[in-house]
Amino acid sequence: MLSRRRIVSWLFFGSVILLVTAWSNRDNFDSDMWIHPAVADEPRQSPVDEPEFTTHANDVDYIVRPKYRYELTGLVVSFKRFSQDYGLHKRWNDFINVADVCVVWGDNATDVDLNAFDFWNGEFTCTFSTRNETAWRRFDKNKLSNNHLITDSPRVREVIEELEVGDQVRFSGWLAEYGEPGGPFRSTSTTRTDTGDGACETVYVADMEIVGSMSTIWRHLVWLSVAGLLVSIVLWFRTPHHQLRR
Repeated sequence: MLSRRRIVSWLFFGSVILLVTAWSNRDNFDSDMWIHPAVADEPRQSPVDEPEFTTHANDVDYIVRPKYRYELTGLVVSFKRFSQDYGLHKRWNDFINVADVCVVWGDNATDVDLNAFDFWNGEFTCTFSTRNETAWRRFDKNKLSNNHLITDSPRVREVIEELEVGDQVRFSGWLAEYGEPGGPFRSTSTTRTDTGDGACETVYVADMEIVGSMSTIWRHLVWLSVAGLLVSIVLWFRTPHHQLRR
């Protein structure tokens, strides 16, 4: 007959293995995921003649210069939130750029095997790669954008805090330049076809919402494995000492 100690040990180590496996696969894209119809559309932008304005973040003043009215609905493939406590953004006093969000749309969101790619955000960039030649040929590099999201809206910040890979997001505002009074200004891309330094969209976000989310078996298994770990720890400490010594 199996001892209680052995059963608890199996539960613990099995939960650890499941947690590692599920966590490493948690951002795998679901091929059967429902895609919001607006994800098929190109980003909308139109030139504006609006005056620059001043906003604030973390007691720092910033000037924002709107260039184009902008709206995008896309599938999040990677993102990076920025902290006010460390990193280049803190050193540069850039507290208004709260996150970079990399999205795809059109055929990239519906007809490409995104699991064949690796996507990741650096401090200012979104990088993607694949060893699958077929997937690379099908992928349209002009239907991906890395968006520097700047905002002074608490509601928008709350949405950004909730973001996960696989979410479908809609945000609107302005493609804009921004910077501190008297200092250098960060520019924005205004075309889908540029690459390299300066190719990211800098978006002053006035409104943002998650219009669709991804739910996969791996994400459910993450929570199941965490529950298994907690149960095994509780059972271990509740097991009588004479049983633990067997």
